[in-house]
Amino acid sequence: MSTSKFSFLSGKKTFLFVFFLVNLLLASFYIDIWCTPNTVSRAVPVLSLLENGSFCIDKYTDYTADKSKVGDHFYSDKAPFPTIAAVPFYWLIEKAGLTKTTAEMGRKYPVYVWAPIIKEEGIYTMRADIIPILVLGSLLFGSIPFVIIIFLAFKKIQNSVGTISPVALVMLAFYGSFMFVFAGTYINHIIAGLLLLLGYIFIKDNKYLLSGLCVGLAFASEYTVAIAIPLWIFVIWMRTKSFKNIVWYVSGVMPSILFILFYNYTITGNCFTMLNAYHNQEVFQQQLSHHYGFAFPTLEGLWGLSFSFYMGLIPYVPVLLLCGYFLIKELLNKYPFKSLLSNYLAMFCIPFFLVISSFFTWWGGWSCGPRYLMCMAVILVYEGVIYLADKKINAVIFFAVTGFGLICTWLAKVTLMYMIPDKTYLGNGPTPGSDSFTKYILPEFMQNHFNANNLLTFGLDVAPKTAAYIWILLFAASTIILSLWYKKQFVVSNNKSKVTLSKGKTGNQLK
Repeated sequence: MSTSKFSFLSGKKTFLFVFFLVNLLLASFYIDIWCTPNTVSRAVPVLSLLENGSFCIDKYTDYTADKSKVGDHFYSDKAPFPTIAAVPFYWLIEKAGLTKTTAEMGRKYPVYVWAPIIKEEGIYTMRADIIPILVLGSLLFGSIPFVIIIFLAFKKIQNSVGTISPVALVMLAFYGSFMFVFAGTYINHIIAGLLLLLGYIFIKDNKYLLSGLCVGLAFASEYTVAIAIPLWIFVIWMRTKSFKNIVWYVSGVMPSILFILFYNYTITGNCFTMLNAYHNQEVFQQQLSHHYGFAFPTLEGLWGLSFSFYMGLIPYVPVLLLCGYFLIKELLNKYPFKSLLSNYLAMFCIPFFLVISSFFTWWGGWSCGPRYLMCMAVILVYEGVIYLADKKINAVIFFAVTGFGLICTWLAKVTLMYMIPDKTYLGNGPTPGSDSFTKYILPEFMQNHFNANNLLTFGLDVAPKTAAYIWILLFAASTIILSLWYKKQFVVSNNKSKVTLSKGKTGNQLK
């Protein structure tokens, strides 16, 4: 039998396939089933849509605190795309009989997420009937998008010639950031980040319709992404001076905008009034009723979201330190002000950062890292690894910086995940400027309060602490083996191609 039929399994394609699968395993090792307000608020409308075709969650109103009350009815206060997109998938697994649960599901191991604040065992907050939706949503909108982001970045730098292996560069950059904390969770930030990244990639390739479609869906997943729509229209004009390109981009965005307007109208009675304005919690009602909680950037927010160890982007995405080091040396000569106006990255990130720093809860509520900056972080790290890929980086410095990020992220992932208390809850959480890592994450780790939501504990009843250490060993082994395989498959084969090409040229010259 001819081996050509199986050529798709050989060489670089096999490597890419295995690279994707390995990262899918690492990103899905922890699947969040804890019944926390944010995730449950996205899950319960899936049930209500399938049961009665309505977004109204009156039947499940006691399940979550993240909800809005319009008239006499309750609704999720979240952007709807991650909920709506889950409906057909949940319908399929329901028909396959994969959603059957028992009352004890999720209650075998302790749930520690509420303990740092209310000193109670969270096991009694578990809701067995929505655990299948949480698992599905965690995979569809957390793990898989996270892996696709990593894969896209790796594909872009797979032939780079820098001092750091592209495998190690990409994996440590992303896993060593707060983004990994949200992988494997049914929260909107990862899927919104992927969609915005796709929009960014397409718009740089002058594929304006596809870019608009992706940016529109990102907006339907996370409302603050809306700022990219007019800003990138401006950049398109600055770069191309073409109304036709703008029309293509807007044509892609409009279906999502029209859907959100219709969604708002059917529930609030006003196309331009979003459900956030009707938030049920008193602590948010007053602020959200005025400009949805946005005002002007504050020094507290600017510092807190940039360099602070409370919610700063730099401490939670340390690979950006390396990007900053190399960029500063080139900044003044290579990137004058005028060029920033025609730069898609700068024209999104700078205004977006200022807008989030003006939000009344810029820290993001219960969170590990600045989750409201997730979309920005995805694009920055994507461009960051591309920027660093061909640089001569000291290996010791690289692994020290990204290793610090990996350990901090891992400690959060295996303990409280994204559920780090904030100051809005009974005034007992950390205030901006404090270090939530040493106050909450490290104490939980030292008390052996490990996250049981992992594949080994679920499937083989492995102790959560043991599973936590197995993950870090798997990550290290995967990175090393894939890096060695990459070197053999890409670097060696590329060198052989160059030698062959060189010999061919020499032969032609001799002729």
